[in-house]
Amino acid sequence: MSRNYVIQKQDTLQKIAKRFYNNSELYRKLAEYNGILNPDLIQIGQIIEIPLRRELESTPQPPAPSGLTPPQGLEQIIATFGNIFDYIKDDGSLDSLWETEQLSRAPLPFPIPLSWDHSKFIRNIYCHKKLITILPEVFVTIEREGLKEQIKTFGGCFNYRTKRTSGKLSTHSWGIAIDVNPESNPMGKTGNMHSEVVEIFRQFNFKWGGDWSGKSKDPMHFQFCTGY
Repeated sequence: MSRNYVIQKQDTLQKIAKRFYNNSELYRKLAEYNGILNPDLIQIGQIIEIPLRRELESTPQPPAPSGLTPPQGLEQIIATFGNIFDYIKDDGSLDSLWETEQLSRAPLPFPIPLSWDHSKFIRNIYCHKKLITILPEVFVTIEREGLKEQIKTFGGCFNYRTKRTSGKLSTHSWGIAIDVNPESNPMGKTGNMHSEVVEIFRQFNFKWGGDWSGKSKDPMHFQFCTGY
């Protein structure tokens, strides 16, 4: 089961990988999973996630139907979707140039109520520009398969923030993750996401947060990457 770990004095990622996976060579993948750019720079008291070994050793995904290959790990996320760390200011805020240069709006085939205000509907998703054709195709497929009614609410896509269970940047910060039906699919719970909706997202090479375990389990969440 996935867990959190607090960095102790004299810890290294190699030692931590050896302790939890009996393989110190997994330290780089562990660093990438936790959004750590330099594996040698960790701090006492820092909280990291210790995912199941299969999350670190997952095989690379094939290209999506659009031809875009989902990145695996932080280095590939940066290579595919841009180095967001170059846009983070000294005060920790995100330069607006990130949105200007990297984000765009993906039109939806049907409106979806906002999870925080059911009286309002979205008709497009503010996401990374490389997903502006992929996300509409996902929802077109959902509608074509008669599953539109299973999409109850939209919980967000782009959102510059850290992940709720750790200090690493959320994949929402790149605009490559989407939350669906958050009210009935809270973090840490099994939720009730329709299995066919999950399979359609998987067809387009999205990773489902419901496959994670423990406190990291996130059945509302779909992201276009693995190993992070």
